[in-house]
Amino acid sequence: MEMDENTKFLRAILRQDWEAYDALLAEFESQGKGTPMAIIGFAFNIAVQRRFGQRKDMNEIIQFVADARTFLSEGRDLPAKEAEALICATLDLDAPEVAETIDRLDIGTITEIEAQLLFKLIADENLSEQQLDDFLAQAEALAAQWQNSATP
Repeated sequence: MEMDENTKFLRAILRQDWEAYDALLAEFESQGKGTPMAIIGFAFNIAVQRRFGQRKDMNEIIQFVADARTFLSEGRDLPAKEAEALICATLDLDAPEVAETIDRLDIGTITEIEAQLLFKLIADENLSEQQLDDFLAQAEALAAQWQNSATP
C-alpha cells in the first residue's frame, strides 16, 4: 500500500531525509495545508505505548525526557514538564498537573513536542526501513480510522 503524503512527511522527518521533507512541505504550502498533525499524534501514541507499555513509572518518563533533551539537536528547547505531561496523558497515568499543563498548550505546540519525542522514541528502537514503514502504516491506519469516524 502506498503511503499518503502526511505519512511520507513524517517518514522524512524520522529518517532525516530533508530533501523529501522540503519537497513535501512546499507541496503542502502550495495546497494551503499545514503540518500533518494527526499522523504525528497517532504515531506518537503508538511509539509511547511500545516504549513504556504497562510500565507507568514517572521516574522512567522523566529520565526519557531528559535523555531526549540531550539527544535532540534542539533538545534544550524541549519543555520537560510539558513533554512529561504528554507522555503521562498518552499512558493514562494519573500524575499531578498533567491535565492543567496540557490544557495550556495549543495544538501546534503539542504536535511540535510530540514530534520531537517521537524522533527520540524511534531512534531508540533502531528500526529497519521495513519496520519503520510497518510502524508508519499502523499510525496511518489509525489516522484514517479517526478521520473516517470524524467525518459526518
